[in-house]
Amino acid sequence: MGAHDSSYVSGYPYSYDICCDNLKDLRLAHIITQPEIGLRFLLGKCKALETLYLEYVIGLSESEMIALFQNCSNLKSISLRLIPLHCEDYEFRTALTDVSLKALALSCPMLQVVELTFAFCSVRRPTDIGFTQEGIVALIPSCPIRAFVLNGATIFRDEGMKGLSSSQFLETLELVHCKSITDAGMDLIAQAPCLSHLTLRQCSSITDDGMAALIRSHKLESLTVIGCCQVSQEGIQGAAKTVRYSAEIENLGSLKGMRIQYMEF
Repeated sequence: MGAHDSSYVSGYPYSYDICCDNLKDLRLAHIITQPEIGLRFLLGKCKALETLYLEYVIGLSESEMIALFQNCSNLKSISLRLIPLHCEDYEFRTALTDVSLKALALSCPMLQVVELTFAFCSVRRPTDIGFTQEGIVALIPSCPIRAFVLNGATIFRDEGMKGLSSSQFLETLELVHCKSITDAGMDLIAQAPCLSHLTLRQCSSITDDGMAALIRSHKLESLTVIGCCQVSQEGIQGAAKTVRYSAEIENLGSLKGMRIQYMEF
């Protein structure tokens, strides 16, 4: 923090050269990046990247991320865990917005695994998340997404579930602390043609009525329900070939993880 690089010139390539043209898997967690010690010298060269995992990287620049997506047509798996720290006009939000998602959708036609996690805040407002429901759903028609995790997105509602249900490729869906999704959303997602694995964790507005829609669909291979206070163990019986249920509320630390394993391509 506070380091100054006298060779840094805004808008010009970074002076340190790292050969990463063949890098396929990049995972960065809990680091701080600044303009002078930033990621632009690395991200701009990862043209062969297939897996990108960024967990609470502070100081991300949206313009740099857009440039990365535009260079990474082979990207197949992305995990973005974001925290509202970016301050603009006295408003805190995540550094990335729908503009990033649009670039991702347009530039990465092979994308199959997506995780979007938004950190819990002491004060949660809609402006805390730079993405909108419409921006998230726009990924669906553009990419052959097979596995999707949405964690802590209070802005995602039943209308968004309608968008997910239209996916011709979605096989695995995990919803974590998405409290705006209701039984109507379950009715919609039950119509997804290829959905076979569903996980619901601390989705407080879903009830046994929503589970009934899944039972009627006869589509699920597995269903996991954890900490959904209005869903009973009896309510999920018959909703999938394999069911897992726990009424216990998970702590915040356990809610950050992506349960979907990165797929082999």
